[in-house]
Amino acid sequence: MNKITNSSYNAYSSGLSSFLNQSTSDTSAFSQSVPVHMTIDALDNGRYSVFEIANWFLSKESMTQKKLQKLCYYAQAWCYALNDYRLIDTVFEAWVHGPVSPALYDKFKSFGYNSIRLAGKYTVNIAEADIELLESVWETYGDHTGNALEALSHSEPPWIEARVGYAPNERCNVPISVESMKKYYLSIYLGGDS
Repeated sequence: MNKITNSSYNAYSSGLSSFLNQSTSDTSAFSQSVPVHMTIDALDNGRYSVFEIANWFLSKESMTQKKLQKLCYYAQAWCYALNDYRLIDTVFEAWVHGPVSPALYDKFKSFGYNSIRLAGKYTVNIAEADIELLESVWETYGDHTGNALEALSHSEPPWIEARVGYAPNERCNVPISVESMKKYYLSIYLGGDS
């Protein structure tokens, strides 16, 4: 799999270009708790820690936490859609600024609006098939800003559905549904509408 996109997804994502020149600053009015009811099934813990996948993306370039969060989210979502398994050992919640892993937020919140830079050399310990997926996510989303990826995630059903009943700027810790991710991103891959 070289790309997770097809012509219909390329048309769908073309609206991102209008966001490319926006500031890449993040906001940090995020909550940090994980709902008790969202424990991860012991049989499906995720193949990798969220930090391992974050380090893989950070080995590509330094970036803001907002962009890093969205790239990790898209890796998780596309893995569910295309491979039907949990790539990362985290739950993404529908926060004000898009999908967020509370564990990843906690780790990097001290960076604020600044870019996160990977110190030293990152040694990859990820299966080749999963690297192929990560490369596809990077190829599809990597050249966009955190703000552009936030805007994209705000237009997609998985985040929208998780935030039903919440005001636009209201704190929300509702997990984004795995089933919603699978259904929506698979429909994009197959060229249909969600």
